[in-house]
Amino acid sequence: MTERTKDSDDHEIVARQLGREPAPFRVAARCPTGLPSVIENEPRREMPTTFWVTCPSLDAAISRVESGAGVRRAQEEIGVEAVDEVHAEHRRRYGARVAGVGGPADEPSGRVKCLHAFTALHLSGAIPNPVAEWTLARLERAYADPSRCPGCALRREEKG
Repeated sequence: MTERTKDSDDHEIVARQLGREPAPFRVAARCPTGLPSVIENEPRREMPTTFWVTCPSLDAAISRVESGAGVRRAQEEIGVEAVDEVHAEHRRRYGARVAGVGGPADEPSGRVKCLHAFTALHLSGAIPNPVAEWTLARLERAYADPSRCPGCALRREEKG
């Protein structure tokens, strides 16, 4: 497969995963079956989140953790200083806090706004972080779950 075809396939897969046409991106991580699972968005003012989870199974699993007071629990268990370190590194590299958490750019926040954004950042390999480690440890199962992700099911059948 040529790089151009692969890019085109990735674009179609991400559009299906998101249920909409994606903004310009690059694939930052792939699931165990090789499908895109995390993208890095092209920097834009209206999209402050740099890394985005696209895998439906992973997105749903993180949402289940968030719905159980996961954001508050992660913030309390990890601590303000550790969260601020991740925000500071992200700000240094990308010009904004993780998930575009509000407030003056030079002011620490100590706040976890979105477990998805921290996890996407971690899985991309850009900035491994304790918020994502905390989140991943609480997932019910690995995120390549064919019951939630038809693309994973097809890929497994093809390999099978």
